[in-house]
Amino acid sequence: MSRFLIYLKFLTFLSLSFNFIFYNSPALLCQENPGQSTEISLREVNLQLIGDEEFAAIPDGRQKVEKALSEVSAEFEELFGLRFNLLGWSSFYSENNLKKVEALADSLGSFQRNKKADILLAVTGQKGIDQEYSGISVFKAAVVIIIYTPEQEKLKRLLAHELGHAFGGVHVPMEDSVMSCHGSGNRFDSDNQAIIRLGRNRRFERYKFPWPVEIQSSIEEYYLKIREKILRLVRPTQFFNEANRPHPSGLDSVDLNPYRCLSDCFLMLSQIELEKKNYQPAVKFCEEALKINPDDFEALNLKAIALRRSGEVDKSVAIYQFILKNDYQPSVVLFNLGIAYSKLNQLQEAEKAYQEALRRSPVMVEAHNNLGEIYLREGRLEEAEREFQKAVELAPEFALSYSNLADLYLRLKQLKKAQYYVERAIKIDPELASAHNILGNLRRQEGRVEEAQQEYQKALDLDPTYEKAWYNLGVAASDLGQWERAKEFFWKSIKLQPNFAEGYAGLGLYYLQVGDWDKAIGYLKQARELGYRNPALNVNLSYAYMNKKDWKEAEEEARRAISEQPDLALAYNNLGIALAQQNRLEESRAVLEKSLKLKAEDRDALMNLATVELSLNNEERALELFLKAVSLNPNDRRNGLLYNNIAVIYFHQKKYNLSWEFCQKAIQAGFKVEESFISELEKKIKKDDKKN
Repeated sequence: MSRFLIYLKFLTFLSLSFNFIFYNSPALLCQENPGQSTEISLREVNLQLIGDEEFAAIPDGRQKVEKALSEVSAEFEELFGLRFNLLGWSSFYSENNLKKVEALADSLGSFQRNKKADILLAVTGQKGIDQEYSGISVFKAAVVIIIYTPEQEKLKRLLAHELGHAFGGVHVPMEDSVMSCHGSGNRFDSDNQAIIRLGRNRRFERYKFPWPVEIQSSIEEYYLKIREKILRLVRPTQFFNEANRPHPSGLDSVDLNPYRCLSDCFLMLSQIELEKKNYQPAVKFCEEALKINPDDFEALNLKAIALRRSGEVDKSVAIYQFILKNDYQPSVVLFNLGIAYSKLNQLQEAEKAYQEALRRSPVMVEAHNNLGEIYLREGRLEEAEREFQKAVELAPEFALSYSNLADLYLRLKQLKKAQYYVERAIKIDPELASAHNILGNLRRQEGRVEEAQQEYQKALDLDPTYEKAWYNLGVAASDLGQWERAKEFFWKSIKLQPNFAEGYAGLGLYYLQVGDWDKAIGYLKQARELGYRNPALNVNLSYAYMNKKDWKEAEEEARRAISEQPDLALAYNNLGIALAQQNRLEESRAVLEKSLKLKAEDRDALMNLATVELSLNNEERALELFLKAVSLNPNDRRNGLLYNNIAVIYFHQKKYNLSWEFCQKAIQAGFKVEESFISELEKKIKKDDKKN
């Protein structure tokens, strides 16, 4: 009997697949129709061989495996144009308490493969492993594991079968096929032969879907043909209607043990639908797999992924937790649980799940990356940098971690580093949406808003569901004063991801702009509740409360911003205003001075500090600050108030002609100067004229 599992190991469309096969009898691999041949260009595939300590003790084990692989390679070359090159042997340690082949496969998460290897082929000689399954093929990661057998023909069939799985082959209800559940056939059936011929073009980059887009539809057609044969075999009425025992999949299940291995076809169909983002069909194929094999936890895993991506995150968490109740807890399920918790903004739970996955599989690059993303969201930048750097150290071709490093350095305002890493990401994977999104952020920070919009649009052309790019389009639109468009983009990001905190922060910014303070506060607080950690959010909240004249709340939010970013001048400015309005003038002066130390030519801070100094009767200092504020922008529409205040100070200093000059400037700027002041000033000027 054999069993099939598929693992999705990443936030986007990545999968692994497990295939188990038990062989009853040897068979000769041959072409189905020897008289028909088609020229196929040769593709060479590098195999890295590893054996555990028990296998190492077998005197001629390596020689027998190499001999069997040589024969299989010759047959694959004739049939599929595939030649296997052996890169030599390495060793790995297999714990004696591992009783199942799938557990042994999961334990290889600590093994770092040769970078030249396309496929990792592991051989175990452990005696205590459950012999029900004698082989496993991890489709996405291109890993094959076999339990060693000294019978040469059986060993050859075992390798041929599992390598067939590595190129997309699935179990079929045909005993004469080498891909039958018991591997007793002497040929590849026509459907699997076609699948492997197409699958020979698979990618071996671990972080991309193995099949290029151009062959996916053709492969899917063959899986659908095999599915129809299976459904006819297991009697559709029984398959869909008979009940036996409840199952967490939500389906009734029937005892179809003779056909359990056939579930892999349904899982491959589900995986293709996931790649196309057709989540309901993906769920349907998983449920069909569970009808055939109710104990297939990988069908549950794939179903949970489809539910999570379609927005039913709570349901996916429940399924992951059900799987993890078993003695065998795959690191990839812990990883997927981490993704689900992250989607729910349960960041502490997500962190724990990723850390446990890494404890079991220390070289799980995606887990290092996603843990870094959690730290990035929480503002733990040093820890985020450590995890992203670990990911690229383990996998120099993993573009997403370079993109995330660029994001991190952009936040640290280290623009050269950000540029370097985002360019690396795009060079490795020109179709990585997140890299174009980060490049857009970099261009925006450089003031090149139109170029930023182009990069955000590139990201959306690659992934129309990428909520961060929609949000950033909204930010760019707000930079250009296109507030209604910005609002539409912010709403789009939330529609795609209801828990997307930045989208709510964007809406808060929009309602600040239109002066709806209550809505602004509501959306900004919602963003914070969803995990958005950015001092700008606190500054915006303080601004909204200032406009509502709620000075205590304005003070609290400004202090929060300062605690998160002590060098944020605007936060000190807002705090100074809130303190001044509470008549805490000395405190206000101190924080406004701090604001100007951080940003010496901030007109707002200059004007506010000047006003505080005036209130403290420090007219000379106030005059100095007002004049500097005016000099920074003589044409600012707000200068009327400054001119008026300068005129008042000069009046107090008995410099009436200067007072009159600035009084006229205030009037010309549209400021309504008090009539009584003008009248008194005129009297003083006439009196001086008479003296002269």
